[in-house]
Amino acid sequence: MKDNWVEHIEQKIDDQVLSFISKRDYRFYQIEKLKKIAKLLHKQNSCLDCKYAKSDLEILVDDLDRLINKSGVNRSEYEKRVEKLIKHLKDEHDIYQAYHFTYNYSAIYTLVGSVFGLLLTYGWYYYFNPSLFFMCAGLGMFIGNIMGYKKDKKYRSKGKQI
Repeated sequence: MKDNWVEHIEQKIDDQVLSFISKRDYRFYQIEKLKKIAKLLHKQNSCLDCKYAKSDLEILVDDLDRLINKSGVNRSEYEKRVEKLIKHLKDEHDIYQAYHFTYNYSAIYTLVGSVFGLLLTYGWYYYFNPSLFFMCAGLGMFIGNIMGYKKDKKYRSKGKQI
């Protein structure tokens, strides 16, 4: 069941979007994410920082037209304020953005696979063998993608993803 505060924020976001923000900007700046952040902030009843973040989110939503449609400095301010909210949720409440683990694990395992590929190629052939190198890097990326997807799926089922 939604609380009046969450419904109020969602209504304010919808009003701002209908009045001032284009569809392109709505998708580009991921304004829908603000609704998810509001729900997650509201769930954290015992956190004092989340109570302050609620007021920050209200101010952010009220200034949405200025932050999105005006200068690049204002857009940068919007991104910083949203990232601050997301960082708090990540650090204090173990809530991550969608595909966080998939991206990170894929990158890490690709690097590990590349290093392993270099070691194998110079260990066996004493020269650079691109087939073996790229096979190891690709295998690392594949394994990282699978492991990251599983962890993302676990967090998604717990409701700990934005």
